[in-house]
Amino acid sequence: MSKRERRVHLALKWHHLDNLTPEEIVERFQENGYNITSASTVRDYLNESPKEEIIEQIEQKHADVRLQAAERYERLYQQAREDLETLAVDDEPVTAMVPKMTVNEDDEEVRVSAWERVPPSDEERRPEWATDRDVILAFTDGVTYLPPGEEYPVGAERGRTPEYRQVVVGLERDQPDLQQRQFARKEMAGHMREKADVLGVYSTDINLSGELDVNESVEFDEETAAAVREATLDE
Repeated sequence: MSKRERRVHLALKWHHLDNLTPEEIVERFQENGYNITSASTVRDYLNESPKEEIIEQIEQKHADVRLQAAERYERLYQQAREDLETLAVDDEPVTAMVPKMTVNEDDEEVRVSAWERVPPSDEERRPEWATDRDVILAFTDGVTYLPPGEEYPVGAERGRTPEYRQVVVGLERDQPDLQQRQFARKEMAGHMREKADVLGVYSTDINLSGELDVNESVEFDEETAAAVREATLDE
């Protein structure tokens, strides 16, 4: 390699890899013992085509930058996805307290206390913990005779207070925060588009500004594609 070729090589390398201006390259030459004082000389060097070695180094630099950016956008995407999952709609069980029941397993009638249901409006006879969904009973002064196989509340034989158990009486759906969910979906789609931008298929053509000409082709998985489509429609 001749002296000129060496200087051209260094000038192109410092320009494309270190992003130095011609004036800064002059300073770099002087720091390394080269007797170059004119920025116009450096510009002449930069007008020459880069060697294969420099092209490979530039490609590697851009690949490293793209990979770092892609990893960052992937982290941001996962954070947005976690936010969306946190805002997901869940069905919560609705419970109520109901009387424990037992069955007359004797071969003859059983004598038990009569009972009645206490309505929610009768707060004086309902326990403090009772809600409107809870089924509350009260034993009366009367008696009733139940044949074999009939159910009756636990405690009726002894004239004590009724006993209760918890049961699931339905499902209640959370009210979603639609605005926050929409924002999370848009954020996911945005990060995946940015990741696609930096992970596209790049050519090796280099222009004088040191940038690579870009041709992009990226495929999304089904879930991500749906998020991108939905966010695009919302915009």
